[in-house]
Amino acid sequence: MAEGGENPTTRAPTGSRDVPLGERFKIRPGQTVMDLATPAAEAFVAVDQTQPDTACAALIARPEQLPRVSACSQIKGLNHVGGAKLLDHGPVDWPDGTRRYAMIYETPAGAALLRRNAAIQPIDARMLVRNFISPVAQMLAEYVRRGVAHRAIRPDNVFWYDFGQSKLIVGPCTAGPPGARQPAQFEPLELAICDPYGRGPGTAADDIYSLGATALALAMGRWPMADADDPAVIERRIEVGNWDALAGKYNPPFELYDFFRGTLADDPAERWTLPTLTKWLDGGRPTLPRITSFAKAREPFLFEGKLYRTGREIAVALSKNPSQATAAIRTGTLADWVRRALPDDIAAKKVQTMSLPESPAGRDGDPALVARICMALDPSGPIHISGIAVRPDGVAPALARAYLSARDTLPAYDSMFRAGLHLEWVSTQQAAQNPAGRTARKLSAYERLSRWAMEPVPGSGLERCLYELDQRLPCLSPLCIDQWVESPGDLLPAIDAAIADGDQKGFDRHIAAFMAARGAADETALKGLMGGAADEEARMASLRLLAHLQETYLVGSLPNLAAQCAVLVRPTLEQFQRISTKELIARKSEAAIGQGDLQALLSIVDDRVALEADKKGFDSAKNEYASASERLGKSDLVLLDRGRQATYRGRETATLATGSLALATFFGVLAAYLP
Repeated sequence: MAEGGENPTTRAPTGSRDVPLGERFKIRPGQTVMDLATPAAEAFVAVDQTQPDTACAALIARPEQLPRVSACSQIKGLNHVGGAKLLDHGPVDWPDGTRRYAMIYETPAGAALLRRNAAIQPIDARMLVRNFISPVAQMLAEYVRRGVAHRAIRPDNVFWYDFGQSKLIVGPCTAGPPGARQPAQFEPLELAICDPYGRGPGTAADDIYSLGATALALAMGRWPMADADDPAVIERRIEVGNWDALAGKYNPPFELYDFFRGTLADDPAERWTLPTLTKWLDGGRPTLPRITSFAKAREPFLFEGKLYRTGREIAVALSKNPSQATAAIRTGTLADWVRRALPDDIAAKKVQTMSLPESPAGRDGDPALVARICMALDPSGPIHISGIAVRPDGVAPALARAYLSARDTLPAYDSMFRAGLHLEWVSTQQAAQNPAGRTARKLSAYERLSRWAMEPVPGSGLERCLYELDQRLPCLSPLCIDQWVESPGDLLPAIDAAIADGDQKGFDRHIAAFMAARGAADETALKGLMGGAADEEARMASLRLLAHLQETYLVGSLPNLAAQCAVLVRPTLEQFQRISTKELIARKSEAAIGQGDLQALLSIVDDRVALEADKKGFDSAKNEYASASERLGKSDLVLLDRGRQATYRGRETATLATGSLALATFFGVLAAYLP
């Protein structure tokens, strides 16, 4: 690497403050390193405070990109002259208010050696072996020991190691998904056919092909097929093979003939492995691959005005025109052709069987039927469905890309999982003993994808598939997409900040799936969070979950989230009846909210002893009230009865008195008139 300070190809500083990454590195956002910037990441000068003379650059992943976080952890500190050294990595607080992922690399001495449509002096064969092929092969061996593939070997990512131009190195490989920026010339054909984000992590075997194609470009002094786009490159490679497509009329040096034939073999099973390449570099003469070509049909298949002669060509063509492909299958046109012309009897029988009206291959609809037909025609190719082409081990970055910028492709992934095509693909690799069968090791994880995709409960769906497949993928919820949320501990402060900004409209499906995959949240708690259940159990479960995560991840104060949780559990608080108790709980709740302490709020709300005591007191008060009311009623009855008796007796006495008076008067009058 270059010594003596900052890379000369930088812009003038703009006054932005330095951004720290840990205690060792500072990133200068005002000074860009133009030679390392890519569509996946911006590049800025970085300063190593422990070794100020070392030239460093920070690759800052663009918000819509997905850096290889797991690969960063695996290769950090690897010091090898074959590749750029990753010094550190991690999220940083960027001046624009976002949280971005930074990767600090030692800076190469100069610009990229060979860009598309450029030309250089062809590199001598012996120098190419000594200064490029050998050190890169040694680097790949170390990558294998660390369980990761490079997946970014191409001419525009090759640099001189130092100003003396003593060695060449391959540049950074972690700024985006593996293989995502690889042009079709520099990817194995079975991966080049895939969508760039759906190619999967790959292996050393894929890197060896890329090394061979890149070395060919350096030996020629130009890119092979530089003027052709990826579809044209793929079509040409299928038609005539890798070497004839890439080299054309170029006649390689004798010293490199075996190398090119071994690394660029058309058949992946015949292609050189890393041990074979090492043997050649040590002076051995490995067995050369057989010269093979794709088996061609006895007559071409006419589809959409073009003629095709290989199963792979037809699979690619069908995948790009699914509606016309469905018609060719349903009408029997394709089945008739494979019966007459396809040399692969196994594939021909599969296609004919699947094309029958009663075949179970069509049980999941036309897109899945086309995908199964393509799989039969090209077993080592990707899954083709509804216009997308992905390998199962590349689904995570491809699906994330769909959520970020291609949401119209989401139904295709849903159809793929529901139909179980990912499992059928793995079974196909195992049956054919293809090198792609390495993906079968993940079969147990893939088996759960269909269940997650189809379950209609919070925490499931395509979002759950996404976070289960890649445990280092940040949460893609609009709530926190700019904050690089990689764990539930990161999620809670992001939610709290969003509530404060007025952006929080409720917990979305991404948050639910993220918490289910990373925070072990159950369905009941997620229902409470997403407002899908009004019962007390769900509300309390959601508060318990959030309080547990705050305590587990040592998250600080969350006053806005605590206030929202208080609203969530208000029906539970309203169960208390005693006025003095309500006032006490209100004071305690306000204090817990002010402190942003979810555990304290939970202890107040979830105090079953206090709630039971309040209930017993309320029941006792109701009983006392009923008893008093009963006694009061009886007293009123007694008084009423006594009044009635007094009235009756008064009337009786008055009647007797009146009668007695009348009788006395009568006798008095009678006595007066008697002689």
